[in-house]
Amino acid sequence: MSDLQLALIAVGAVVILAVVIYNVVQERGARRRAEAAFGDRPPDTLLSGGATVAPPRREPTLGDVPPTDVVEAAEDMAAMPAGAEPEEGPPQPRISSHIDTVAVILSDEPVASEQLEPLHAVLQGFEPATHVEGIVEEQWQPVETSSARAWRELRVGLQLASRKGPVAEDEIERFNRAIADFAAAVNAVSQREAPATAAERARELDRFCADADIEIAVNVVGQYGATFAIARVKSLALENGLSETGAGELVRYAPDGIPGFVIRRFDVSPKPSPTYYTGLTFALDVPQVANAPRVLDEMIRVAETFASTLGGQLVDDNKKPLTEAGLASIRRTLEAVVRDMQARGIASGGALARRLFS
Repeated sequence: MSDLQLALIAVGAVVILAVVIYNVVQERGARRRAEAAFGDRPPDTLLSGGATVAPPRREPTLGDVPPTDVVEAAEDMAAMPAGAEPEEGPPQPRISSHIDTVAVILSDEPVASEQLEPLHAVLQGFEPATHVEGIVEEQWQPVETSSARAWRELRVGLQLASRKGPVAEDEIERFNRAIADFAAAVNAVSQREAPATAAERARELDRFCADADIEIAVNVVGQYGATFAIARVKSLALENGLSETGAGELVRYAPDGIPGFVIRRFDVSPKPSPTYYTGLTFALDVPQVANAPRVLDEMIRVAETFASTLGGQLVDDNKKPLTEAGLASIRRTLEAVVRDMQARGIASGGALARRLFS
């Protein structure tokens, strides 16, 4: 055998080895991204003995606030500047295994955005929120705002719960069939979460929502039955940085444009007076508000300003005066909810919380 033949055999062996190594690396990379799309594996409910009946939702009043030890708000929220805005960058992913069941679609050939139209059409038939994302430079991006127009790897998320309740198992099965049918239509393969597992996660997520979905409120009423002129209240609200909505609510907006807290009538009657209020309620929707402990402090400060200026006093929902001890108890309850949401990976006021508590 000549030297030339030996050299050609050696070169051929090197090329084959390089192709094998490349394929292995690509396969492992795709597997890692697919696993990342699903997130951490949920616990086995048969082994963990999860509850089967979700407790009724509650909207606690101030009298429901339990006495607890003082807790600190989440460190990242306390450290965030009041006017901080997210840094500009590539489109951020919306799908999360914390609140979605996630299906992954893997294709040898890029799937063009035009090929996604049948999938989008099917997903419109689902009441829970759905999102479609594609891999771009190792990062998931929503296909609507992605810098790419074709993807080899896609993932689709179906939101498992909202304020309307958990998604049913048959709805998850229908979602999985839609993903499988689409993958087959574009000559791709798909990985989907088992419907029974996803349905259990939906019920557990709904139980978490029921515990965290609270509104914190304080009230200002006139002393000795006095009322507040609507024109004076609105003027005072504008002086304190609130805006009036089309529905007549007075809202303090956060820097990101999301309501921080609202002021509304305390007593809702079939025929409210067009000229005065019998009382005012200052309310904060905890899951929807970023930096909730700080917003609560500001809301109480504004409520105290209203009480002092209008000749009123701070009271709970039973019209009992609110003391410093009562306000401190409210703060502890709010901080505990914020802490629990943070531990769950669903920060209050974040994109996931606003999706989940909608």
